[in-house]
Amino acid sequence: MRSEIVKLVPQDWAVFRAIRLESLERAPEVYGTGLHQEIDQPEEWWRGRLEFAELGVFTACVDGDTVGMSGWMLPGGANTRHRAYLWGVYVRDGLRGTGIGRALVSATLAEALTRSEAVDLNVLTENTAAVRLYESLGFIVVGTVPRALKYAGVYRDQHHMACDPAVQLTPGTVQAPVV
Repeated sequence: MRSEIVKLVPQDWAVFRAIRLESLERAPEVYGTGLHQEIDQPEEWWRGRLEFAELGVFTACVDGDTVGMSGWMLPGGANTRHRAYLWGVYVRDGLRGTGIGRALVSATLAEALTRSEAVDLNVLTENTAAVRLYESLGFIVVGTVPRALKYAGVYRDQHHMACDPAVQLTPGTVQAPVV
């Protein structure tokens, strides 16, 4: 199995659309966005996301087939732009645990940290494999949001995790701003 991590450019919009919609269809309980919110978006919408300089999307390809994705983005608020957000992490069933997720998140994290001082993410508390992966890459749980997502009538809790190379974070705490 030969895998490759690729940074998408606007011309890759169809690849981005296909893997993003696959992720929303196959794991709808994991994401805050629903398939119905993105499936009918036009080509310009998908291209626009990849043209946006404050967002990066990576895909994993195995033998030429796109099997996963991961993205980062900077928030719009002037006082929060020092922290990027990791989003949309997905690896196709059957390929989880093979190192593809690690390669995707590592590439995404590396680029995000060139544009920000720290990176945050949210992950289902029940997704222990993902939590372990993120912890192995320097993220720690800084808080848990009960009932953060609701899909098909079922509530799911999420951990908020942070990777901040400049600060020694303590698990279970949030680095609150001074006001």
